[in-house]
Order: sequence, then structure tokens, then C-alpha cells
Amino acid sequence: MLKVVCLVACICVLGRFTALAEAAAIDDDTTTCLLKPKQVIDLGSPVFGLLAKVLVDRADKVKRDQPVASLNTTVEEAQLALDRLRAQNTSQLESAQTDLEWNQRELARKQKLANNMFSRINDVDEYQTKVEQDQISIRKALADQKQAALEAARSEAQLNLKIIKSPVDGVVTELKLAPGEYVYETKPIMTIVQFDPLNIDIVLPSNRYKSVSIGMVAKLHLGAPINETLPATVDAIDPVIDAASDTFRVRLVLPNPDNKIPAGIHCSANLS
Repeated sequence: MLKVVCLVACICVLGRFTALAEAAAIDDDTTTCLLKPKQVIDLGSPVFGLLAKVLVDRADKVKRDQPVASLNTTVEEAQLALDRLRAQNTSQLESAQTDLEWNQRELARKQKLANNMFSRINDVDEYQTKVEQDQISIRKALADQKQAALEAARSEAQLNLKIIKSPVDGVVTELKLAPGEYVYETKPIMTIVQFDPLNIDIVLPSNRYKSVSIGMVAKLHLGAPINETLPATVDAIDPVIDAASDTFRVRLVLPNPDNKIPAGIHCSANLS
């Protein structure tokens, strides 16, 4: 009777150890994680100056290259208008061309008269010199016009430096400066967060290193308030194994069109 009881007890203990081992195996394939935005950008300005306009508000969606703020551009706008006027002014070129045409006609008349002995050689030489001078004036006028166009392009570039644009498609999460405040080197104007795609960093034991590859699809179990299971793709594998923990990091990417999934959700990833 005692042997039977001991045998039953051993079977129960063995079954419990088997269940624990299976659970441990499942836990080895499942890793807890956290959804993080692709990028968090503290948007600043490449130049200093007075902040004139903030064109967005907190929680607004923005597109790449969309203007979101601008510094005072009064001086730059005036300089650009002046440079464009100079670049479009063709009066100097037109005057030189008119002089050239007149002197060419006069030279032709003097040459004809010289052939008939009714014009002095000095007159022909004088108008040949005037024609050459007019040609030089035309080349100078063209060069001046090109220089003015380049100056206008430089003024436009300087103006654009004071128009702050979003570098990504994202959402404004914080406004740090208001119109009228001074923009300087260490103070960002706003924070823009890119939520599409979302990044997930997971930590795996070193014995899994050879079993993970770029493009591998993991099952991502999202917690509240989403409570869904979605596929996420392996995007990066750290080439260094942490010696202290004997682990390495893997980055998963989860597409998030229209920003329907908020960042900061707890999740678990299964890469089995």
C-alpha cells in the first residue's frame, strides 16, 4: 500500500515538473516589451531670432516638409525682393545690345565708304573698337544678371532657414516656445513624434542568436486598450551580445497607419 502511494506521489511530482518545464519553454519564446515611437524629435531652428508664428497646436498631425513655425523674416523678405528685382532687370543688357546694333550698322557704312575712298581709315577703326566694346558690355551685363540671380537664390535660402518645417510625418506632442519668444541654440520650439511605424525592442538569450534573422515575423500581443495580436517584423539585430546578461537585443517594427495604435502600450512578443 505504501509503495502504491509513493508511486502515485512520484507520478504527480513528475507531472508537475513536466508542466513547469513546458511553461518555462513557452516563457523562453515569449518576451515582454513596450511599444515605442519611431522617432522623437525636439525641433529647433538652424538660425537664431524672434519666433513670429507657430502654425500648429499640440496633437496636430503634420506632414514631412510642412511649415510648422517661422521666425521674423522682415529683413530677409525685403532683401529677396530687391535681389529678384535686380535679377529681372534687363535694361543694361538691352542698352548694350542697342548700342552694338547701331555701331555695327555704322561700321558697315564706314567700311563701304572706305572702299570708295570717301571715308578715313580712322573712322573704320573707331567703329570697330566701339563694336568690340559693346560686345564686352553685353558679356558684362549677362554676368551681372547671373550674379543677381545667384544673390536672389542666396537670399531665398536665408529666408527659408527661418521657416521651420517638419522633418517627418508625425504628431506634435509638445509646444515649448510661443510667438514673441527668442529662439536660441539649446531651446527647441516643439516636439514632433513619428508614430508610424512603431518600434519594439526585445531582449533574447544568446542561444537564440542564430535562430533570428532580418525579416522574421513575430506575433505581437498588445495590451490594453488595443488587446490585439498583430504581426511585427524583425528590423535590426544587435551584433553585440551583452556579456553580463548573456543576451542581445532585437528590434521589431509594427506598421501604424493613421496612428491608430498609441505608443507606450505594454506587449509581449513571440519569435518561435
